Amino acid sequence: MKKRITGIVAVLLIASMMLWAADTAELRTKFTDALASGDIDNAIQSYDDMVSQAQKDYQKASRSYEKAMEAGNMQKAREAWYDMQSAGYSAMTSDETDEMLSLILSEDEDKKAEDAAWLLENSRYYNPTVSYEWNTSGDNYNFSYSSTKSVIPGEELVLPDKDSINVNNSMAGVLVGWGITPDEVTYEPGATIVAPYTDQTFYAIWESQVVFTDPVTGTENVVTDVADGDTISVPVLTEPDVSYVFAGWVDKSTGEYIAPDETDFVLEGNGAVFEALWKNAELSDLEATHYDIAAIPVNTQADLSFVISNKGTEDLRNVKIETTGDDGLTVLKGNGTVRIVDGGSSVTVQGVKVVGTVAGDHMLHISAIDRDGDEWSADFTVTIV
Repeated sequence: MKKRITGIVAVLLIASMMLWAADTAELRTKFTDALASGDIDNAIQSYDDMVSQAQKDYQKASRSYEKAMEAGNMQKAREAWYDMQSAGYSAMTSDETDEMLSLILSEDEDKKAEDAAWLLENSRYYNPTVSYEWNTSGDNYNFSYSSTKSVIPGEELVLPDKDSINVNNSMAGVLVGWGITPDEVTYEPGATIVAPYTDQTFYAIWESQVVFTDPVTGTENVVTDVADGDTISVPVLTEPDVSYVFAGWVDKSTGEYIAPDETDFVLEGNGAVFEALWKNAELSDLEATHYDIAAIPVNTQADLSFVISNKGTEDLRNVKIETTGDDGLTVLKGNGTVRIVDGGSSVTVQGVKVVGTVAGDHMLHISAIDRDGDEWSADFTVTIV
């Protein structure tokens, strides 16, 4: 009797597996038929239904398995386990992916982007890429490099500009654009384009130029028709306000530096991209460690901190800190050195200790002096109660 029951269970199990398989198999056939007839909408719908059905089958079998295990019914648990293993679908093949893509590429732009995004999500064979290639050579060098990245078709893609390519400008020259062929500019550097639906390669186009660029004042000077050994005039910049100190020019690809007082330089190689260097520091956010800066008890030592923000493009190095208070505010500790404050970053300076001997508002003066002797300062109010 036991063997007979087991046999019946086995028959029911096989029937259940066949039923589930038939559900997803039927939807798989609908997908291939729609694809063969060029009906992309029905193909997508059938494929989505197939995936959804397989997920439902698995979730149902998984829940049945959990409940059978909780009830201690090992026979039911085994049946559910086998149902979990059989709950699946046949994924899209490489050939089917190519067929889908061919249909998608014939659609209008909005529909094309939508369906390509679907294909990207549903086929492991669809992964459009963009490759960037740049090559340059001379008497004593030959430089070649390429990089490839995956893209989301139909979405915006920003092409690299001259600042995002790590290449020696003296050897290569200056990036003036990207081409779909190696010898003609198709897109400007940094241009925003629609990401392609198929693999594409863009070629870097170089020219002999010298570029002076300044993000602070918005200045950009481009000197064309230059050659190795030419003398190039250096632009004159005006400080935006008194807090800025001009610190010269640098080509970050080579490290070549032009001092602030130089009016020209001799080009070595095929080109250069110089960025203006500005120094500018701001002192702010004075705080007391354990007290309100506006209510420090009289005759009580208090630890203070403040922030140095580098608002410029040049790193500030070996910054000397000097702190003084007025007659009713004694500075016990306040002098020191900050090794570096990177351009565009901030550093919190701690270690200042004061004591207020007279109640009232008092002035705390803090100076920051860099290695070149350039100074920035600020006055803060400290209230003693």
